[in-house]
Amino acid sequence: MIENNLLSLIIFAPLVGAVVNWVIGGRLKNELFSSVVGCGTIAISTIAAFMLAFGVGTGQTGALWADKPIFDQIWTWIQVGSFRADFGLAMDPLSAIYACFITFVGLLIHLFSAGYMHGDKGFYRFFAYLNLFMFSMLTLILGDNILLMFVGWEGVGLCSYLLIGYYIKLDEAKRAAKKAFVMNRIGDWGVLIGIFLLFTLTGSISFFDKTVDGQHVASSLNVIASMAQEPFGWGTIFAGGITSVAVLLFIGATGKSAQIPLFTWLPDAMAGPTPVSALIHAATMVTAGVYMVVRCNAIFQNAPTAMFIVAIIGCATALFAATVGLAQNDIKKVLAYSTVSQLGYMFLACGVGAFVAAIFHVMTHAFFKALLFLGSGSVIAGMHHEQDMRKMGNLRKYMPITYITMGAGWLAICGIPIWAGFFSKDEILFKTFAASGPLGNWAYGLWAVGLLTAVLTAVYMTRLMVMTFFGEERFHQVLADDHRADDHSHDDAHSAAAHDDDEEDAHHALPADFKPRESPWTMTVPLVALAILSTVGGLVGIPYAVSSFFGAGDINVFHKVLAPVIVEVGKPHAIAPAGELAADAHTTTPSTAAAPAHAEAEHDPHEISLERTLAVVSVILALFGIGIGWIVFSKAPLKELPKILQDKWRIDELYNGYFVDPLTKLSREGLWKGFDVGFIDGIVNGIGHFMTEAGNAVRSLQVGFVRSYAAIIFFGAVAVIGYFIYYGLKLVG
Repeated sequence: MIENNLLSLIIFAPLVGAVVNWVIGGRLKNELFSSVVGCGTIAISTIAAFMLAFGVGTGQTGALWADKPIFDQIWTWIQVGSFRADFGLAMDPLSAIYACFITFVGLLIHLFSAGYMHGDKGFYRFFAYLNLFMFSMLTLILGDNILLMFVGWEGVGLCSYLLIGYYIKLDEAKRAAKKAFVMNRIGDWGVLIGIFLLFTLTGSISFFDKTVDGQHVASSLNVIASMAQEPFGWGTIFAGGITSVAVLLFIGATGKSAQIPLFTWLPDAMAGPTPVSALIHAATMVTAGVYMVVRCNAIFQNAPTAMFIVAIIGCATALFAATVGLAQNDIKKVLAYSTVSQLGYMFLACGVGAFVAAIFHVMTHAFFKALLFLGSGSVIAGMHHEQDMRKMGNLRKYMPITYITMGAGWLAICGIPIWAGFFSKDEILFKTFAASGPLGNWAYGLWAVGLLTAVLTAVYMTRLMVMTFFGEERFHQVLADDHRADDHSHDDAHSAAAHDDDEEDAHHALPADFKPRESPWTMTVPLVALAILSTVGGLVGIPYAVSSFFGAGDINVFHKVLAPVIVEVGKPHAIAPAGELAADAHTTTPSTAAAPAHAEAEHDPHEISLERTLAVVSVILALFGIGIGWIVFSKAPLKELPKILQDKWRIDELYNGYFVDPLTKLSREGLWKGFDVGFIDGIVNGIGHFMTEAGNAVRSLQVGFVRSYAAIIFFGAVAVIGYFIYYGLKLVG
């Protein structure tokens, strides 16, 4: 077992930053101190993550290349009978990739926040929350067992509540924070029950085989991988143990990663400051569900029914969110629904067995979505906190750096070569199409929906760019619905921070001589860095079908690194801490049900030709979507789209009408007034009333005369003596 204490530094450095900012920063109220502590601790975590991942300065093989995970056994947390849960950390290729892009993107967001949140009264508190969020997220991905992962899972849920509701006096922020917290808890019960069932089936909750204090700890995933695969069928959800575990875990993923039906909290999370949106939406919390599914791929591969459910839900979410994003006018709401849609892509990949492609898209999405959110924050700051794209236009003239960098994010998410999103998105679409063996005609349907989603993505992102950076300037234009909450979601915490009263409406008419301004360097430097990553970040995962076209051979480094993490059903885990590697570990990738493994060393010419063809089709359709968006919205940037799309298919109203309001009424009228007040309080008050009346009755015997008390004692004694005489005579007789 390889050990390295740097793992502890990765997670505890942000925790120290959170504590210092809360205790000392709260007293100093110094922005420089809070930003240095917040950014500095994340920088330490970032350096440690990269050192361990790449093996720089550690004297060990980096976790990305090692055949065994790196461990840091901190202490034995729980040990009862056969149940053992360690507070232990582990880094293998999957967690190494996550740790690197989470810490680095998180560092850029922290740096951006230092400029964006300038002047905010709770500056220290904001950075404390950010650091605590990073601690929780890193605990989630580095925990070496599923229970510790769940601790981090709940931690990011708590921190999201604090960050989304950062301005607690704003009603919208309070509602959004509560909504996020409750909907995530609905999903989390599935994870918790799934953990219980996993332990019941395997006798372990550990992700890895390891030896601690001379005691062998078996990997629950290895045990699952060696079990017989459960058949496809809806009955297996209830009858099949492995299928039930997979479905329960996925329920949690739908909450954390905002999939149907637990997705509505994520767009509302825009009530937090823009850096929060970037942190939650881009690379951290919302990708936790994808991480869990990929980490537990052995479970899902043994449960084809669950895999099918994951693919269907992911595909449906991707299309649904794309249609809603098409009609939003708030720049952050467009990106929010875009995030939900892209998460659907990731789960579609998981559902068809393309786990490596899913993580690849997680990484590229972290780059371009963080860029787009921070770019939107730069636009909002430059526009005096205006978020309605209908009041923008021609911002490229005033904010050239923001425009150019967001342009890179736009091309990346549209899937245009060579930008990062092209390689990951097209890999998902190809793997979906190629899954026609195990999925039958369903695969073609899923691929068609994914392709349609890609077109819609290009349309709504082009609409965002056109309305924001091109056309005429609409800074002073008065809209008929200026005071509608949906279109003026004055939810950005930074806007509220600009005023003394947190509850004041954040939108104000712009001065007559107002001109937008470019953001300071603390905000533009992260944009430039993310723009570079959004452009070249996908080159580490170029598919063989693309690289071979240019005579470069197989240069897909990302796949080679991550392939050993994907368990081949029926065989041991490819990364074996005991040193027993699965044969030909780098030759297999995940498969759906009984789908054949992809061979790195051998490439089917037919598959290569098919992938190239599908990539060309995808690019053509992406350009078609960009063209539609450009032609339609450059001529009519204020074009009204169907009301049903603007109203987000009225899903919130449906939930409120059929779930929230009835449950609220049941809670208020039934549980509170009926059960609590009527029954519980009735019992308590009734007992109190009875004792009062009984006391009053007994009190009437207290006459205050000694002779009365003497008479009572006398008659009582006579009665007792008489009883004993009667009982004695009865025994004698």
